[in-house]
Amino acid sequence: MTAPITTTVPLTIRVENSYANGDAFTHVLDISISPPTPTTCLTDWALDELIPFTGEGPQYANTEAIYEVEILAAPDAFAHLVGLAVTAEG
Repeated sequence: MTAPITTTVPLTIRVENSYANGDAFTHVLDISISPPTPTTCLTDWALDELIPFTGEGPQYANTEAIYEVEILAAPDAFAHLVGLAVTAEG
């Protein structure tokens, strides 16, 4: 019997949004997303899959910010992702 193909993986992430006006927010989120393939660049994957969970909404749309996401927890098969962090500016 073959193992089922994983289409999503549950992760716990910490999101930090730091805005140029001094406002800062931290959230811990439980999410379920497409996992990286063995040949995927993890930084590119994290930018594509994790950065969309950042931001505080339209009231901050025109405020420069630094967005940070770190993976805090993952299932055993994806334990290598724990600690992976990515940062973006916008």
